[in-house]
Amino acid sequence: MKSRGFIITSLASVVAAGGLGVGGYYWSVAHVQRWTGMDHLGFVNCNHCHLVRVEKLPWAKERPRHPAPAGLAVSPDGRRLYIALDDVNEVAEADTATLQVNRRIKLAGGPYGLLAHPQDGRLFVTLRHADAVVELEPGRLTEVARIPVGKGPVCLAYTRTEAGERLIVANSLSDDASLLSLSPLAEIARPHTGREPFATAMSADGSVAFVVGRIAETKDFVTPAASELTLIRAATGRVLKRVPLESAHLAEGLATVASRGWALTPLVKVRNLIPITQVANGWVMSSGLGITLADGQTVQVPLDEANDYFADPSGIAVDPAGRYAYVVSGGSDAVSVVDLERLSDWLSKACELTRREAVDDLSLSAEYVVARLRTGRNPRAVTLSPDGRRLFVGERLADRVLVVDTATREPVGHVVLGDGGAWDPIRRGESVFTKAAHTFQSQFSCRSCHPDGHVDGLAYDFDGDGIGDNLLDNRSLHGLASTAPFKWIGSNPSVEVQCGPRFARVLMRTDPIPPDDLKDLATYLQSLPPTGWERRRDLALTPTQERGRQLFFATTRPDGTPIPRERQCQTCHRPPLFTARIPTAVGTRGPRDATELFDTPHLLGIGYSAPYLHDGRAKTLEELWTTYQTNDLHGVSSYWSKHQLNDLIEYLKTL
Repeated sequence: MKSRGFIITSLASVVAAGGLGVGGYYWSVAHVQRWTGMDHLGFVNCNHCHLVRVEKLPWAKERPRHPAPAGLAVSPDGRRLYIALDDVNEVAEADTATLQVNRRIKLAGGPYGLLAHPQDGRLFVTLRHADAVVELEPGRLTEVARIPVGKGPVCLAYTRTEAGERLIVANSLSDDASLLSLSPLAEIARPHTGREPFATAMSADGSVAFVVGRIAETKDFVTPAASELTLIRAATGRVLKRVPLESAHLAEGLATVASRGWALTPLVKVRNLIPITQVANGWVMSSGLGITLADGQTVQVPLDEANDYFADPSGIAVDPAGRYAYVVSGGSDAVSVVDLERLSDWLSKACELTRREAVDDLSLSAEYVVARLRTGRNPRAVTLSPDGRRLFVGERLADRVLVVDTATREPVGHVVLGDGGAWDPIRRGESVFTKAAHTFQSQFSCRSCHPDGHVDGLAYDFDGDGIGDNLLDNRSLHGLASTAPFKWIGSNPSVEVQCGPRFARVLMRTDPIPPDDLKDLATYLQSLPPTGWERRRDLALTPTQERGRQLFFATTRPDGTPIPRERQCQTCHRPPLFTARIPTAVGTRGPRDATELFDTPHLLGIGYSAPYLHDGRAKTLEELWTTYQTNDLHGVSSYWSKHQLNDLIEYLKTL
């Protein structure tokens, strides 16, 4: 009898719990439908609107730091190698003969780019997170001067002009370049460049500065995207020319060849609107070298081979004689050695049509790529000794600098900075993220579309839902923790599902990422903070931004008329993540879209993630409420003045 009573009690408890669960489900759906005014909602829970605390998110917590090499510079006498260690806020100095680290100094703000003055050895450092350039005295590495520049400075180059010495600084987050004088250290001009400028170089005579943007910009769904190579008068900062690098993306390196008048740019040749079915044929992404000739013409040639790809080309260095260029591939752990004399010979014989189609001919690289040097994990930066006899390669995820004898093309040792961080799941996940070996023929990595976890500014045609249908804007991975579901239609409930077997089938066209690696990858992605979070979170709002905040949280029009809940900004973009994680129809369905309901993106870092909407048709935040607003469906904005819209946008940029 006791056993029978226990069974009855247990069954009753299960039924009661089930009833409470079903009742709770229907209550929560009704509650959210009533609160939002959206009767199409299905499953929701309290976490969609409540119980989220920013300080508890993975990206808001302290994480392990690693001495990952960023920028490299060699002293004029060739005896010292300087290494920027942005993740640990240090600059290291190593002896180029012994390959031992002499000292490491603290320098807060994320030291990233380095330049040693060619005469006196003064060291200039860009602080990527502090938006400044610092001058260090070379003997003691003490700070001599500091100057604010644009946002996110990453690289700098030196020249001497008729007006005096100049530095040109690429500011990656403000899409401009700072032109600095040296005596005194002061900003002369800040010309606009292409999107996310990431590399700089000077012409042979020092009169022209070259700046290249690593993110391609698009005009429409027909015109190929293009990164911009900006030519700037070094003495004054005046923009001379803007050269589009067609279908070029992830252009992170730049070097000039004095003897030939060339500017060389490693790039990813991206064909984003070709259906993803073409991955297997190598037609979606390949690696190339952009050549801007002395007459201003551009030619793109492949770095890949027909069955072997060298993903994510990044840094580039050219020897003093102008004979060889060295291009590092961060996704394939390799350095490609390009014979510039052989490349010049091919160019002199190629007709205009051959030059135009060259980058698609993967058999061509054998004409001028004379060696592939293997490196440690994720090489990104590269430089040469002043005499060109030694090549230094920053192995970013191995915490080392590889040193190569350029005569024999053999390694001579490493400058060891750390242990590589194999014990850290975030570091292991970053290694998975940057590794091209998981894709068909190693054509690309996750980073190829999401540089440093961010956006590439492009829309893609995934063929699983129809060729030419449902074009999708590439979304930033920054700040994605606790913002599930993923994908623009919200069909993937977790990062593991998003990046697992479906990802392998649709995009990688190879075996899925192994489970342990997939877990590490998810850990890494959830550790990525929103773009610019550290520099914005403690700043008080300006009067303009405060007016924008009031507009964002408005519940009535100025005349007192209530704004329907489903059309209030805060309903769908609820703090602190500024998303309610629910699908919403805001009148943006395109003629080739299968649905009008799209996942509500979070707004953290929204100012840096253009373009906007699910297919990327809105190039700016302004266009969301001007060109693409439909009958007050995307928030009630018809009563806003131009000044109010500006206020709102300034507030959104603070998130």
